[in-house]
Formats: sequence, structure tokens, C-alpha cells
Amino acid sequence: MSQSSPNYQEFIEEQEPQADLGTLSKHPPEIESLIEPIRKSDTYYLFIRDRQLFKWLDFQRDSRANGYVVAVSCADLRKACQFYRLRYVRKRGSLHSIPMPVVYAQVQQPGSPTDLFLAILSELSNPFTGVCQLKLLRNRTWMTLSYYNVSVLIIGNAHYLSYQSFNELVEITRHLKISVIPVGSLYLHEILTRQSKKYTDVANTFLDWHEFSSFQKQETVEVISSWESQVLGGWKQPLNLTSDSGIVNILYERSGGQAETLYEMLRKIAIFSLEKPDLALDVSSLKSILLTRSKPSSRVSL
Repeated sequence: MSQSSPNYQEFIEEQEPQADLGTLSKHPPEIESLIEPIRKSDTYYLFIRDRQLFKWLDFQRDSRANGYVVAVSCADLRKACQFYRLRYVRKRGSLHSIPMPVVYAQVQQPGSPTDLFLAILSELSNPFTGVCQLKLLRNRTWMTLSYYNVSVLIIGNAHYLSYQSFNELVEITRHLKISVIPVGSLYLHEILTRQSKKYTDVANTFLDWHEFSSFQKQETVEVISSWESQVLGGWKQPLNLTSDSGIVNILYERSGGQAETLYEMLRKIAIFSLEKPDLALDVSSLKSILLTRSKPSSRVSL
């Protein structure tokens, strides 16, 4: 096996033009069959930070306290919240079992009250999810949350929420006596701590907060091994990326301690190794593969 390091730019430039513009894949069927599961892979690893978040959410729920959660990577935070919900929610067929103590609803842009209520109703499998008058949506949302005995309502992408939507959350927690937890990007912290008379009541409703931090460096080996096992488990020659501490260090630094960013790089490395099977994966080749990739934004002071 050649030990020369691949130059990623040269690799891109040497690819021949597509003979059939209607066909996206240029790979032979045996290679494409290996790439497809990599492309579609969607894994989750339970980090120390996840356990810390779950403990904080449990405490907020038990004490019926509101609060908010911020993260550098909303993709990582979303998966953690979905996993937390699955710990408490059960289904009978297509219907949720009662009680349903935890609800995680993800808001879409532009984050209006209508967007908020439809997201909650959709998560609760309520058939009354068509667009209608705001008053009817509000009443139906309150009734449905009460019917399912929800004790904590987690709202994803909360940095999208409008001023009116934040006030709807205030009314939900006051009317239903449940814990409401908006979660989102670091901008959410700026929204809920801004010195504004307009936001005073909203800010005073969400005083507790938790930062969903980066995963710890010592966890990198475990998460890479877990990904290889789940996604590349059928490979005759595994990548064994964790056998080289230099590779592990680079992947941690380039990921910024964010899982989805790390998984994205692992997918790229795995597919590159299929494209260039005769080239060794080492620190030099890894730097070349990731040459055009910027590091993610780092944690900022809150």
C-alpha cells in the first residue's frame, strides 16, 4: 500500500466529468452500495454533557421550574432533547400513552404563535393541526397539553420565537402550571437577558439556564469507535481511526467538540477511503482531506 498522502484538491480535479448528467453517482454499484449507508447514517452517542442536561431537565421538571438551554450546535442539542423525550414517552400503536410527561416540539421559522402552537399539536399527534384562528389554536394547545398530563414542555429552535410567542410560553406555564424550557442557539441567551422593558416579564419567567457544552476530549475515542461500529460494521477492512492518537486529536480539534460536526467529517473520511483504497489514512492524509474545511465557531462567554 502506498504511503503517499492524497491531495484532496488534486483528487477533486482529476475526477472525470459525468457521462450522464442525469445520474448523480459516478461510482460502480459495489462502491455505491457502501457509500449509501454512510450517507444516510444518523447516530447518537450518550456523552457526559447529555447526562448533565438530563439531570438538569429532571430537576426543572420535578420542581416545576422554567428555564432555557443554549448550545453552540443546535443539531447536537436537538438529538439530546429527542433522546430525553424518548426516555419518558410511550406509544400504543400510533397514539401516545397517557401520561405523556415530556414533550419536545421544534419550532420552524418565522416562529410566530401559530408556528409554536402547530408544532406542539403536531408533536402530540393532535389532528387539529390545520391553520385556523389563533384563539382556537391556543385553546386546543392548552387542552391537549392538559389532557396528556404534560409536566415539561421543551421548545426547540427557540431562538426563532417572536416576542408574541415568548409571551404565549409565559401564559402556558402560568395557566397549566407546567415547566416550560425553550432551547436553542447562543442567541437565545442574548434574547432572554437583554435589558429591555418589553422583555422584562419574559426574562423574569425564564431565569434558570443551562449551557449544553462541547463533549469532552477523552470521549473522542469512544464516539469514533461507536460510529465505526454502527456505520462501518460490515466492512472487511475497518478504518481503525482510533489506533492513531494524532488522528483522534485532529478530529476532536476540527469538530470543536460537536458530535454532528465530527460525524460529518467521519462520513467524508470513510467515503474518501473508498475512493482511494490504496492510500493510507494517517495524520498527513487526514489534514489533506480536511484541507478545505473550516473549524466550527467556538463557545463564547455567556
